[in-house]
Amino acid sequence: METTNQETELRQKATATAGMVYFGSIVTGFLGIVGALIAMTENLGAGGIYLLASAFAFGLLANALFRN
Repeated sequence: METTNQETELRQKATATAGMVYFGSIVTGFLGIVGALIAMTENLGAGGIYLLASAFAFGLLANALFRN
């Protein structure tokens, strides 16, 4: 079964989009951890909000990576 140029282009776009989503989740997670460390010097509650955002980002990433 031959793949057309359009199908190949769609697959490449899907792969690129997935890569950007993974990269964005990792960046969000690590920036959340850094933000939490900075925020905890002033207010523990603010640090918790940042950690919640990091956990959510890493959780979504893990779900996407380990899904069957």
